[in-house]
Amino acid sequence: MRIIQIALILVGMLFLGSCKPTFDTKIALQDKTWKEGIVKDEFIFETAPYPSCHAATIVETTNKELVASWFGGTNEKDPDVGIWVSKLKNDKWTEGVEVANGVINDTLRYATWNPVLYQIPKGDLMLFYKIGPSPTKWWGMIIRSSDGGETWSKPEKMPEDFLGPIKNKPVLLANGTLLSPSSVEGDGWYLRMESTPDFGKNWIMGDTISRGKDTINAIQPSILFHKGKKIQAIGRTRNRHLFSTFSSDNGNTWSDISLLNMPNNSSGTDAVTMKNGQHALIYNHVWPNEDQIKGIRSPLNIAVSKDGINWDASLVLEDSRVGEYSYPAIIQGSDGMLHCVYTWRRQRIKYVKIDPSKLVSFPIVDGVWPGPTEERYKVAVCDWMILKRQKLGAFELAKTIGSDGIELDMGGLGNRETFDSKLGDPVERQKFLDKSKETGVEISSIAMSGFYGQSFAERESVEKMVNDCIETMKNMNVQVAYLPLGTKGDLVKHPELRAKIVERLRWAGEQVNKVDGVIAVETSLDAAGDKKLLEEIGNRNIKISFNFANAIDNGRDISKELKTLGRDNIAQIHASTTDGVWLENNKAVDLPKIKKTLDDMQWHGWLIIERSRDINQVHDVKANYGANATYLKKIFQN
Repeated sequence: MRIIQIALILVGMLFLGSCKPTFDTKIALQDKTWKEGIVKDEFIFETAPYPSCHAATIVETTNKELVASWFGGTNEKDPDVGIWVSKLKNDKWTEGVEVANGVINDTLRYATWNPVLYQIPKGDLMLFYKIGPSPTKWWGMIIRSSDGGETWSKPEKMPEDFLGPIKNKPVLLANGTLLSPSSVEGDGWYLRMESTPDFGKNWIMGDTISRGKDTINAIQPSILFHKGKKIQAIGRTRNRHLFSTFSSDNGNTWSDISLLNMPNNSSGTDAVTMKNGQHALIYNHVWPNEDQIKGIRSPLNIAVSKDGINWDASLVLEDSRVGEYSYPAIIQGSDGMLHCVYTWRRQRIKYVKIDPSKLVSFPIVDGVWPGPTEERYKVAVCDWMILKRQKLGAFELAKTIGSDGIELDMGGLGNRETFDSKLGDPVERQKFLDKSKETGVEISSIAMSGFYGQSFAERESVEKMVNDCIETMKNMNVQVAYLPLGTKGDLVKHPELRAKIVERLRWAGEQVNKVDGVIAVETSLDAAGDKKLLEEIGNRNIKISFNFANAIDNGRDISKELKTLGRDNIAQIHASTTDGVWLENNKAVDLPKIKKTLDDMQWHGWLIIERSRDINQVHDVKANYGANATYLKKIFQN
């Protein structure tokens, strides 16, 4: 036995040795925040004269100013979508200005798409973009600026069939050729390279790159530089993986496209070769389900590599259940900093400045982003169910139970106008925050449990109550609010309430969006019904609080329900059943299977224990919740 133990220790040491950080060796994996190296994180604009924006690009001009561009309008594909530009002046982004649109004549206008900026060395600033009704029918356009993006030339159409860079920046090769990474969509996705020896006066069309024996559908390449004349293209596919292809002759010919063991959710990526010879990749580290080509566009990550094949995890720029974080662009400025822009929920454009010398990176093994399992799944208890509603003692008790967090209730309702809550008082609220910090027990969510017995559809003071909860979320830095529709909002028994509930949830979603939060609604519907309800509400800030009990009590398979509902629709999980037995003794709950389902879905979040008490000792809080917390952690955090 001792020989086996020693062997296992040696294997563990070898594995840990292979996982040393790429740059800074002072931070262990368990201590990593995934924010090391971020110098600045801000929106380019807070408000805009259009509701939707996407596809940002960034460049440094000859006078060392940063310029960003994106498209904005009603929605992607709508004719009013134009190309907008902002500059970073005196450490502040200027108001966005529309510099191009798709107006053809007085009666015809198309959408514009995917701007790409490029600064000619000691020359004009170029802005490439597309015009057309769709990516299969668009054409390439160029405008130029001789004053660093202050004013722009008249649009010039690219030669027939030339599109220019599709999403990511062109690169200047050693022979003076500007290589434009391009691609086409239609009957499959295809990569090709376009080039110009004179910055756009004349163009050369490269061959379509072979999709290989696996028929890889790839678009939107980024170009990386390796030793000698070797260059690499990397980017987006419909094949669940990032693609890669190499050229050893300045981009004249390319190897067959192959797949990296890195995920792609059929969303845009970008990459850059840094001055130290290493490469930085910005992308969504999201594996779609095996039977799908798309996945949610969150989180948004940065990885680094020495060879463009093997990548190390460095940063998590965004990781939220709300919206998408996508279509990034990345450059390295003359200051040595990495400068990134990306779509933030289709509502704004985000800018992030990163010091690459401060990055702390760990190997991505088998396509898995590194990190402790317990960070992916955390276990909480409801303060009202452990008999400590809005009591500071809830934190110590939760710690004794073994819980990572507490779902903190807003208090009772009765006939009051709003919740009987201490949390509106700054002094009292700070006591809860201090106790959370002291015990290490987090606040998983703010609960409006009063709606178990009160009607969300019919109560007149709903707006006051919801706004009080949202204000508490804001002041306590909690992202999720729990809203059970309860017995009086049971949509199975009372379908006549649906229209009113949808109306009020739509309004609530608009309010919680102001604090970048989510309202997690628990209903009596099955997963398909919940999904339809969310579609009817049409607000991404309203999601579902999935309850094991609802599925089990109605004879439904939990794993199938989770798959039907989908990762992006689940804000949190009440991982317990109606009282009777502990979770580990409930044969109807296959927790290992549920974990595998959630793993495959790439879901992460809070598992909250509400009930599952032993019927023979229902009032023994420590025994019931301690047993359930221990079992959940054994399965989900092992």
